[in-house]
Amino acid sequence: MSDVSMTNLVSNAGVVASEVAGVGTGRNGVAACSYGEDKGIFGFGYSDASGYIAVSMTNLVSNAGVVASDVAGVGTARWGPGATQYGGDKGIFGFGHTGSSSTAVTNLVSNAGVMASDTVGVGTARHYLAACSYGEDKGIFGGTGGSSTTNLVSNAGVVASDVAGVGTARNWVAACEYGGDKGIFGYGGPPAAPVSMTNLVSNTGVVATDTTGVGTDRQGPAACTFN
Repeated sequence: MSDVSMTNLVSNAGVVASEVAGVGTGRNGVAACSYGEDKGIFGFGYSDASGYIAVSMTNLVSNAGVVASDVAGVGTARWGPGATQYGGDKGIFGFGHTGSSSTAVTNLVSNAGVMASDTVGVGTARHYLAACSYGEDKGIFGGTGGSSTTNLVSNAGVVASDVAGVGTARNWVAACEYGGDKGIFGYGGPPAAPVSMTNLVSNTGVVATDTTGVGTDRQGPAACTFN
């Protein structure tokens, strides 16, 4: 099965539209976040066609949901990073796997969608983690590598050192903002024992203990806010 670049738009009523022909290089292990208050950016990953070599390319998304062509990558090529909005109108990509090892490096995204060069990593190097915003202008990375360790992101894009995990450690978790200023991590787990449990994130970045899962146990989902 080949990687694809197709997209599906979601209305402010939560209705998923049919597929839109892909723009840019189809790839796996990509992360995405919003920027500029009403736009988005996809970044990093790897492609079957490239022989599973990590890339640092990005694709901007307009406020009409139109995905732009590839932008030459800035920063360390990697797959499986996390990404989240911060500061109200900016974004950050962090962590990931270079193909040879995990990294904790981060890259800030301006409110014009311009990605900055690498910032030296803070916290435990890891990949396939999740991230979301909280507190209206801050962010949090967490949930990967069989760990529940988290790293808070200030409204200036500064990543804090590791916070001891709360809740069940698991892989391939999804995360998103909710309620305007809070967040949630959910699902994930080892391949043989996926779960549907969730962990809420307060508007001060405190992760709550496990909430009993609702829905089908699974790993590797995606999550986003709408409306």
